[in-house]
Amino acid sequence: MRVLVIDDSAFMRKMITRMIEETRGLEVVGQARNGREGVELAEKLKPDLITLDIEMPELDGLGALRQIRVRCRKEDPAVLMCSSLTTEGSAEALKALRLGAADVIAKDPALVGKNDDGFRNELITKLKTIGTSRSQRRRAGAAPTEPGQPIARADAPPPKDIDLAGVDAVLIGSSTGGPPVLEDILAPLPAGLRVPVFVAQHMPAVFTKTLASRLDQHCANGARLITEPTMIERPGIYVAEGGRHLHLENVRGGIRAEMRTEPADALYRPSVNVLFSTGAKAFRGRVLGIQLTGMGDDGAKGAADLRRAGGRVIAQHESTCVVYGMPKAVVESGQADGVMTPSQIAGVLTGLCGPAGSRRSSEEFRKSA
Repeated sequence: MRVLVIDDSAFMRKMITRMIEETRGLEVVGQARNGREGVELAEKLKPDLITLDIEMPELDGLGALRQIRVRCRKEDPAVLMCSSLTTEGSAEALKALRLGAADVIAKDPALVGKNDDGFRNELITKLKTIGTSRSQRRRAGAAPTEPGQPIARADAPPPKDIDLAGVDAVLIGSSTGGPPVLEDILAPLPAGLRVPVFVAQHMPAVFTKTLASRLDQHCANGARLITEPTMIERPGIYVAEGGRHLHLENVRGGIRAEMRTEPADALYRPSVNVLFSTGAKAFRGRVLGIQLTGMGDDGAKGAADLRRAGGRVIAQHESTCVVYGMPKAVVESGQADGVMTPSQIAGVLTGLCGPAGSRRSSEEFRKSA
């Protein structure tokens, strides 16, 4: 796969290029030192993949991304945004995902300069994953995506009816390409959510903080970040902090959410498996699990635990996934009760909302737990 590297730092261009060139199956075909030059090279070289810095002179990463999405629409290169580990950088990265970037990677020049294996492995894994997904979509004849829109929606099979009568909580697992989908399914929900919604999104802590803030701004039901032990006393949207795992427990008839480091060997933090498994136990199986786009199979084991406890699981439809890895693992293991597009999932969740007067009081919520 052919890669274009766009970064205003000569050092970062050199290091990223070296890491890519040392990898079989990846080839750097060009380098650009600012967004304007990057757009021109993207048109000329027609790469399969682009690494795109956010903060650059002349034309920043978001501006370059907008132009690439329009001017290179036929080739539809997959774009990996490179963001600093700052609140401002994470906010811009989430905007980039909404504009059509496939994924984001946090870059720390100090670690990159040390040839950090963690950064190298994440960079190569992300490039190969989004590149392979792009190739598969093109072979399948999927239309290029419109700028500012999620992956094009093919006709999905009619979703199975999901019984919401026994649902006391919603558990959502998400990874590559997930933040815009989370907005697509949670922002349309009317006020009056009757159950808590817990989200495990594979991202560093500073990114999940920004994600929770963005959801809070765009969702009628609000959202908050879980960073410390919290008793869940009312419905709402709760986002797990990155870097640790969200454990849910039934404590004396109430639900406690707590961020923990174990299991230490889990590849992704927060782990979807942990959220699904602990949530199913805490709510005694009265849960709805939703597996969104992402690489790997995190969530498949947890989905099995959830269904054994009596819960139900929805997997995102392949045609709308940036990477059809996590939902595929759930579907192929036979743990999906329904396969739906984001708009269909939003429609299901709307059934868990009602007029403000129908929202359960804190006391009623605690009793249901």
